[in-house]
Amino acid sequence: MNFKKIICTLFSLFIISVCISQTSITSQLIGKWEAKDSDGVTGSLHFIDSLHVAVTIPGQPLPQGTYFIDTSKDPMWFDITFKQGKNTLVMKGLLKLINETALKWQISTEGNRSETFRQAKTDNVIVLKKKS
Repeated sequence: MNFKKIICTLFSLFIISVCISQTSITSQLIGKWEAKDSDGVTGSLHFIDSLHVAVTIPGQPLPQGTYFIDTSKDPMWFDITFKQGKNTLVMKGLLKLINETALKWQISTEGNRSETFRQAKTDNVIVLKKKS
């Protein structure tokens, strides 16, 4: 019986630490992050709160979405869900907080999430800078 209590306690502590980590990362992300491409066109992620995000990709109108971050992964798994009427689009990617003002984001365009950031220019790796 003691073994079950120890396992339950350890599991509870693990869940609490994941929740605290998620809250800490989320609070650091709140605000607007921008990046410019080689043509000077600006795109952005605007973390509105701990659930909602606005994504600006030039030439691709997107509704406000909700996001989920799996902080147990390194780099973190980052999913944005967009709903428009009956349609749902999930944009999977990776996220890494470089420092307080820089964020690395990779969009998985082929549908399968990579385990690590790919370095080729064509692999949708973006470094965003915090604006607010």
